[in-house]
Amino acid sequence: MGKEIQQVALNLLSEGTHIEGDISATNDIRVDGVIKGNIKTSGRVVVGPTAKVEGNIESPGVDLIGLMQGNIISSGLVLLREKSAFTGNITTSQIAIEAGATFNGECRIVQENTKAKNNS
Repeated sequence: MGKEIQQVALNLLSEGTHIEGDISATNDIRVDGVIKGNIKTSGRVVVGPTAKVEGNIESPGVDLIGLMQGNIISSGLVLLREKSAFTGNITTSQIAIEAGATFNGECRIVQENTKAKNNS
């Protein structure tokens, strides 16, 4: 009779947290601390303004506000925000880079149909 409340799970690594090792999740991840390792999730990844990631990210969507060194593989949108700094390579279907962002590396835009053909 009452409304069902659907909870959205979010993994939060707060400022002051330091992790060395790989992270695997099925939900969204927000990083505001330091990670030295790879992140793989079927949810979205947000690298906050105080975050530093040294490793690769594989996610359907990445929103980079902080610092990252590594590679990104995404089937959706990769967004490099105004004060972000990224060094590495990006493979994605969409990218947006705001003025003021730093991007050192290469970007490869791959459509979903192309990915499916290459994986066969």
